Amino acid sequence: MRAAVITLCLALTVLWAPSASADEDYLVQAEPAARAVATEFGIPASVAAAQSILESAWGRSRLAVDDNNYFGFKCKTTGHGPIAIGCREYPTTECTPECLPAVAVFRVYASMTDSFRDYGRHLTTSPYYAAALPLAADPDAFITEVAKRYATDPEYAAKVIRLMKTYDLYRLDTPV
Repeated sequence: MRAAVITLCLALTVLWAPSASADEDYLVQAEPAARAVATEFGIPASVAAAQSILESAWGRSRLAVDDNNYFGFKCKTTGHGPIAIGCREYPTTECTPECLPAVAVFRVYASMTDSFRDYGRHLTTSPYYAAALPLAADPDAFITEVAKRYATDPEYAAKVIRLMKTYDLYRLDTPV
């Protein structure tokens, strides 16, 4: 009986485990939004896609599934901004510099497209990222500059670059 239960558990794990096809499905969904951000805001589509993968766990995080927040944008004391439709609390980890559990208030969006648009708007209107904008032709340099203010994780830029290389997301920077 025990062997049958173990076999059943292993079979269910294989059936429900995230797969390469699930990752490709996410990229199929995210690609149009990433390309639209590149067109509208001049942000490399490769960077937008890779950051959304990292921030949303390939679209599987609660924040992405429940609230269409693919970039981990938080609400500010002044509100949720012009594109988000609300705010919701979630547990998170903050590194300042030690990484500790925390609770933060994150933006809620009506759609994936709105989340990506807010990302593009944010990067192009915040003075924090002004130094990155002239580097848009070099996605690695762009995210290296953005990461200085975007995330508390000191390895953030390296993680985004690794995703861009591993999944050849640079292909999104060329016209279709």
